[in-house]
Parts: sequence; C-alpha cells; structure tokens
Amino acid sequence: MISVHNYGSAELFQKKVIEMQLLEQKIVDLFGHGTKRTMDRREIAERLNLRGGERKLLTKALFQLIRIELLEERKGRYRLKEQRKMTEGVFSLADKGFGFLRLDELPDGRQQEDLFIPARHVGTVMDGDRVLVSCRISARDRRPYGQALKVLQRAHSRLIGHYQQRGKGGEVWPIDQKLGGPVLVSKQSDIPPGTVVEIEIERYASTELPATGRIVEQLGSVDDPQVDIETVIRSHDLPHRFSTASMHQAETLGTTISAEEIAQRIDLRDLPLVTIDGETARDFDDAVALHKEKDGSFRLWVCIADVGHYVEKASAIDQDALDRGTSVYFPGFCLPMLPEALSNGICSLNPNEDRLVMTAEMHIDQSGHPVKAKFYPAVMRSQARLTYTQVAECLASPKESSLGKPLVSQLLEMAELAKILTHMRQERGSLNLDLPEVEIRLDEQGRPVDLVKTERNQAHRLIEEFMLAANEAVARFLTNNSWPFLYRIHEKPELLKLQELQQLAAECGIGLILGKRLQQSLQTLLIDAAGRPEARLINQQLLRSLQQACYSPQNSGHFGLAAECYCHFTSPIRRYPDLIVHRVLKLALSGSPKSSSASFAELQTLGKECSAKERRALKAERDLIDLRSCQIMAGRVGDEFLGTISSVTEFGFFVELDDLYVDGLVHVRTLQDDYYHFDSASMALTGERRRISYRVGMQVRIKVKKVELWRRRIDFILVDLPGRHQVKTDVG
Repeated sequence: MISVHNYGSAELFQKKVIEMQLLEQKIVDLFGHGTKRTMDRREIAERLNLRGGERKLLTKALFQLIRIELLEERKGRYRLKEQRKMTEGVFSLADKGFGFLRLDELPDGRQQEDLFIPARHVGTVMDGDRVLVSCRISARDRRPYGQALKVLQRAHSRLIGHYQQRGKGGEVWPIDQKLGGPVLVSKQSDIPPGTVVEIEIERYASTELPATGRIVEQLGSVDDPQVDIETVIRSHDLPHRFSTASMHQAETLGTTISAEEIAQRIDLRDLPLVTIDGETARDFDDAVALHKEKDGSFRLWVCIADVGHYVEKASAIDQDALDRGTSVYFPGFCLPMLPEALSNGICSLNPNEDRLVMTAEMHIDQSGHPVKAKFYPAVMRSQARLTYTQVAECLASPKESSLGKPLVSQLLEMAELAKILTHMRQERGSLNLDLPEVEIRLDEQGRPVDLVKTERNQAHRLIEEFMLAANEAVARFLTNNSWPFLYRIHEKPELLKLQELQQLAAECGIGLILGKRLQQSLQTLLIDAAGRPEARLINQQLLRSLQQACYSPQNSGHFGLAAECYCHFTSPIRRYPDLIVHRVLKLALSGSPKSSSASFAELQTLGKECSAKERRALKAERDLIDLRSCQIMAGRVGDEFLGTISSVTEFGFFVELDDLYVDGLVHVRTLQDDYYHFDSASMALTGERRRISYRVGMQVRIKVKKVELWRRRIDFILVDLPGRHQVKTDVG
C-alpha cells in the first residue's frame, strides 16, 4: 500500500500513485496480450523493460493486483484471473478511435449498459460489426472495459467510397470514416480519381494486411446531388429497388374500382371529405370530414386508404413493404414503401376519384372526450386537395377565403374541435413538443441552396389532433375486444435524463418538479419556456430525455401522449405497422376467429423489425439533412451569425444558430483570452483569470470557421470576445 507519509509531500505522493496505476495497467495488458499464460517477477520486469524505480514498484503493484483479484500467484508465478465470461454485442466506433459495445438484452428485456472498448483493443473491428469481447477491469480506475477478440458477424459486405489511383493499383477511401482506412482495389483507368464507387469487400483488414475489394458500381461524381442520396441510401442499407414480382403485381391492380366492390361498402362519396397535406405531398392516405351536432358535440370521419385491400399478406408487394418498413423522406426525394402505382395511384386519396378506405367514425362530446366510435370499410371521393398553407390562411381570414362557404364553415368547426382536443390532451398530461423545423431549399439540379425555418401552423395541429383521435379509437376498440395487434408504445423516461433536463431548466431560471404528476410538470415546463430564447433548447432537451417510441404487442401505454393505449392506423401507405393494424381491424370487424390473426410471438418479432427499420430510416434522413446543411454552410465560411449555446463540454461549447437551427462547435482552444475550466456541476466553461462563463442558453455571435462534410461537422469561432463586447453570464 502506498502512503503519503512515505513520500513527504502530496505532490510526490500523487506522482507515485500515477506511476503505480500506469505500471498496474502495463502488467494487465502484458498478460492480456502475451503468449505466455504465467510469468514470474523477473520475466514480467524483463518483458516490460522495467528499470530503477519501476522495478522497486513491481512487487507492490503485483500485490495490489492480487488484492483486487486481477492476478493470482502460484509457486512464484503469476497469471491473469478469469474476470468475467465472454460477452457479445454490436460495436459502435467513435471518431477518436475508441468504441462501445451495445450488449444484448437480458432475458427479462432490460437493456444492459454499453461496454467501453479502448482504441488499443478495437483491432480491425468495423462500426456495426457483431463482436465477441473479453471483459476486463482497468487497473487504473477499476472500471470495466472490453477487448475485441473475434468478429462474429460483419455488418458491411459492401461500402461506398472515393476511388483514388495508387501506383500500379487503386484504393477506395470509405466516405464513412468509421469503416476504417482505404480498401485496395485493382487500378481502373476508366474511372476518374475522386469518383464515388461502391465496392464489395473480398478480404477484411487484419493487423498484418489491409482490406481488399472489387468495384461493383460507379455512382458518379462527388458533386452530383443524386450521388449524395444514393450514398446515404446504400450506407444505411435501405432497400431501394422493388422486386420484379412486386412491380408486376402492382401493374395488374388497375386504376379503377369495380361496382361489385363498391356495393359491399358503406358509400361516403357524398360526404364533404377533404385531404390536408403539404404543398409537395404526392401520396394522400387520410381524408377528414366533420359535422357539428345540435347539442354541440361533433361527429368526425377519418378515412384512411385501404392499402390492405390491395396488398395481401405474404405477397411480393407485402414482402417488399416489410423489407422497407417505412417510406424514407429526403429533401426533394422520397424512397416509398410501396410501388408508385399504389402510393401515388390507386391507394392515394386523390381529389374527385373513387377510393377504398377504412373509416373511423367518432362521436366526440363538447369536452373532447370520445362518446362512441365505429369502424367500417367504405368508398369515398375527396372533394378537395387542400394544403396546410391554404387551410391556415382560411382560418386566419375566413371571410377572405376563396375556398367556398360550405368548406370554410367545415374548416372553422374543425379548428374548434382541434382546439378542444388539444386542451383535453394537455389536461391529462400529453406533451406538446412544437419544434420549428428547417426546410432545405434546392435548385433545379437538386443542389442545396438555402435553409429556411418552417413553423407548424394551425392546419398542421388540426390534422394531427384528428389522426391522434383515430389512432386512439382503433387501439381502444381492438384492446376492448382482446385482439392482439401492434401498439405504439412510449415508456417513461429515465430519472438521470430527467435530472439533466431539470438542471438545464434551472440554468434558464425555470423550475421543474420531478414528482408523481411528471407529465403535467413537463407540460408546465414547456408552457413556462414558451417565448423565451431558451425555449427551443428546452424542447430539444426534453425530446432527448424521452425514451424512443416503438412497436410492441405488449401495451405499456404512451407516455408522451398520456394515452393508456395507442397504435398507428392512419398512414398505411408509408408505415408497415399501420398496415398490420388494418389487417387486424378487418378481421375483428368480419367476425373472424382470433386464431386467424398473427400470434403474440409473431407480432413481437414484427414489432422489433418495424422499430429497427424506423430507426434506420430516421438515421438516413438525418444523415442527408446534416450533409445538405453542411454543404450550404460551406458556402458561408467567414459569415457571422447570432446563436444560442445549446450544450457545453470540456472541449468547448455547441452553438445553434438562431435563424437556421444549425449546430456548430466553438472549440475551447479558440478561446485564447483565458484558460477555461469545465464545471460539470453547472455545465459551464469558466475562465481562470477573468471568470467569464459560457453556459447553456447564452446568446453569442459567432463566425463560421470551417466545415467538414465527411464528418458532418461545422466549426465556429466566437466573435464577441470578452473585452470587446459584454457577454451575459446570467441566463436567468
């Protein structure tokens, strides 16, 4: 045991402690990598090339390692103990070379904490690989870490990269830097250097040899915006070609509805149903109509495209839809879940065309509570294709609207009901996260030219309320009738993340009580933050603190909506879980036995698949949006902007631009007026000499310094430095 009394001063003592920890780590690493399982003290000293004082520390280090059960001694020879059984999981690589292993779920469904893997123990593992690791305990800080032993399953058999010539051969540098260094390929004289290509890996990299592969396709020039889309699609393994059988099946569906089919359905073609979507929408899967009763209650019709009528279970189209799981929306481009003949054709509720739908007809009282609901297959004819902008303008100035008196009257009643439904949900604790988004404007060639902030208007909220009401009504009906189906669940957030949100709110001068009425407290927080400069930050942090919603046949409720049971029913053109719910609803309405539906186990598997594919799509969408944002900001290097500090770390702080909602990093090394320390308690960087603090919520002026497209990273430098401009240090 090392004691401070043996070394005379605290500084010398601390130095010896560090030396001891380093020596202990060297010993553990020696046994972990060594070819010999046992060694005596002399062998250890020689292999570690210990001299002088280090040799004197060796005995103490070995004794300490035995005490913490890392080593054991037998007849003067030492060996590394078996610390924990081998484990496996999916590897995620960080920018700086280290990584984390996402361990498999426990039998009871609980997720284990990720295992840290130091850079020296990563080896040739690639991001996303399934890996077998040995679990160890660090001699320095006693924390667990992993060492990659074997790749069990490769995540990437192909990759996208830039082709470069190299002597008599060629090499491809992966666009995704997490996939390692260059892959050697044969020289291609017909491919210009810098061309984006897709390669198939023939030999993965080892400690001795680099990876090799062959070019399977040229995607085009790095400056082509369509190549960016192709790159993101392939990098995220998004299915992007429909099978021949699926396309043939779609072509045979036709474009009209038979009289026989219409005769079997409730006819809603005289009902004033309308669609309300964005200006650029091409697939319309929901239409709404409303009638206000004499007693002040409402009768709401929500008609949803009857995709299940055209897409039979286990058909070619169904298999392609399941493979995709969801449509993927990029700026200016959509990767649909269904072939265009369905998504924009026979299933889309185009104006003035007969269409088959599944209808939720709901009677809602004056307080927004459901009175009664019924569901049935129907045929409808949309009376108008309205946009959010049209509806918002009509609601703002109804007397000046050109939509016609009957339609204007119906829209005003819809707005009245939507307001009642919103109030009802807020009363029960539903969270209304109303985050403005950024629209990426493109030129005629599809190149990004501008970022424009878009606000959600009254029309967005109107349609959202009606879709939520229909989804809840269907979930209640199927639950009450004991039908197994896929719920959309959203579990309660973890306490640690809520405490981080509480700390941010306190930094902004807003209180948050984490008690039994948590949902109401969070809603109050959003109301208190509204209109403040920090409102968007608080909304974002609240969103990050929430669990990710997913699909499951086990009903856990929906925390964010404060709903006891909830499902996705209203978007079967673009979401596969909605199609599953449609099929179950049809079986329930037809009086079929419950055995004719998918089993709980089958639904559990489908729920996990659909949740994973939803996350894949969201990551791909975010990846391209980040790239497009960086491409736009690359043309604005040197420009100055106002922004708000969104997070603070030991290496600097991130600033979100007020008008563009683009994040960038102000690195601490660019703050040259002082030496700054990071305080994890207050989440602030504070100058040692001048005591200027940078904390979340502060407004600052920055200049765009550098943009790295491949890392999707923007670097800022602070313009308003202390001394030249007064920087607020109190955000309360």
